[in-house]
Amino acid sequence: MSQRSKTKNDAVNPHWPSVEQQLAASKVIPGSALEKLVRANQDVSLLDPSEANDVWNLPLWLRVYWRKRHPEIKYRGPGIAYPLLLRKIHAWMATHQDLPGKKR
Repeated sequence: MSQRSKTKNDAVNPHWPSVEQQLAASKVIPGSALEKLVRANQDVSLLDPSEANDVWNLPLWLRVYWRKRHPEIKYRGPGIAYPLLLRKIHAWMATHQDLPGKKR
């Protein structure tokens, strides 16, 4: 992915990666359970625009997935934080892409 210079417009219209970019970045196997999870978690309206350029380095889809499951947490502004465990969860999911998820 190319580096972009940050502008004031990024805060209003952040650049979010496409689904294909997200799948490639997470090295998702086509047809896997992980691919379905990534595709099902693309609602960027749940995210703060500042997250498009933050230092957390968490995939968009994982942020959305986390937020869907934790609506009680109010995230605002550039100091948005996620549990550090999400990085390990992301690595584990990338290694075990076809394990079935729990139905809710």
